[in-house]
Amino acid sequence: FEDELGDLSAAALLNMDMTTDFTRFEQKLRIYLNAHDDHIAVQKIRRNRQITATDLDELERIFVESGIGTKAEISRAKEDAGGLGLFLRALVGLDRHAAASAFEKFQAGKTFTSAQLRFIKELIDYLAYNGTFDVAMLYDKAPFITLSPGGPETLFPGVDADAIVTTLRSVNATAVPA
Repeated sequence: FEDELGDLSAAALLNMDMTTDFTRFEQKLRIYLNAHDDHIAVQKIRRNRQITATDLDELERIFVESGIGTKAEISRAKEDAGGLGLFLRALVGLDRHAAASAFEKFQAGKTFTSAQLRFIKELIDYLAYNGTFDVAMLYDKAPFITLSPGGPETLFPGVDADAIVTTLRSVNATAVPA
């Protein structure tokens, strides 16, 4: 038996998911952001401070020049998350104090039931871990639908439910250049 190889050619892998490379990109970003927590733009992202286009341009430049990611990966991140600031915030979360502070004005001078306090705590916990919040999750994602199946309007008067939504949107807005 003689083993013979024919002509070799490159094979194209169609419909292959590139999530492995993108996941590696996300991991590199997390490492960078954790190691550079003192960078002013990183602090803005974590502390719910308004990010600027200049801040994001600088971070993007750093990511490309240091080999953390390619322009294509950064473009994909922007597209998937609705912007680089939202993408980065979703990677690193929000400082717990910043998440709680976002709800201080809403809570000021009010008395809440234990169910309402639990709901607010879950919102703060979610923001601290995930950094951003899609308002639709109030109506279709646990633990929010478990605590209030009809949305925040089930637990809170309409004005307070609207204030919760406004608060969540304002947190997201700080990760988008003004």
